[in-house]
Amino acid sequence: MNMKQIIVVGLATISAVIVSVGSGVHAAEVGSVTSDGKVKFIQQTSGDTNPSVNPLNPDQPLDPAEGDTPYPGTGGPLSIDYASSFDFGTQEISAETKTYHAKLDKVRVGGEEIEVPNSVQVTDNRGNNAGWHLTVAQNGQLEDESNRTLAGAEIELTKGTVVTKTGSDITPPTANQQIKLNPNGTAAIVMSAEEEQGMGKWVDKFGADNAAAADAITLTIPGKSAKYADSEYATTLTWTLSDTPE
Repeated sequence: MNMKQIIVVGLATISAVIVSVGSGVHAAEVGSVTSDGKVKFIQQTSGDTNPSVNPLNPDQPLDPAEGDTPYPGTGGPLSIDYASSFDFGTQEISAETKTYHAKLDKVRVGGEEIEVPNSVQVTDNRGNNAGWHLTVAQNGQLEDESNRTLAGAEIELTKGTVVTKTGSDITPPTANQQIKLNPNGTAAIVMSAEEEQGMGKWVDKFGADNAAAADAITLTIPGKSAKYADSEYATTLTWTLSDTPE
């Protein structure tokens, strides 16, 4: 055996001894203590409005409207954060019964104006999980500045689709799929959350995407209804949120 062979064998032997000794060493437990990790929640007290989100992607907040004016909302722990206005455009007078579709809503995301389905948004940060319901009522028939009304005109909201932020496992509220508004002011259910439902932020968009939303909100006007040229007819809608289920 030459010298080079002796050195190699010797190193191998030493390594084996180190591994053998190391594997037999164990730490001795000398005691343990328990510490706490905790958090307490209180109801939201701020009267500020809750952020409005993109109906097509609820993970994206909406930018403030032009002039840094916030989107309309009621504020508070149980709030209506946003409600679309419906624009049925400019139409030619017709003696036939016609149905017109509301334009898509325009909002700003990332500094860019985009079109999205018309929608209404509710946030429940009360922490009592008691449920809630949202209604909408039409405050009179569409009329012009001379108080001339579109007799028999009817607004209808369809394709209610409830969405929330990604990852939520909260049971969603139920959306009404067909809402016919009555000019006499009768309220109609839009969304309803039973107990243990609807906590957090929820958007009810009328149409799952822009293609579906294109005909989700309609205005039907009878042909016999008198229409005056260059007159703009309008009404208002009242969205009401109550703190108990329907």
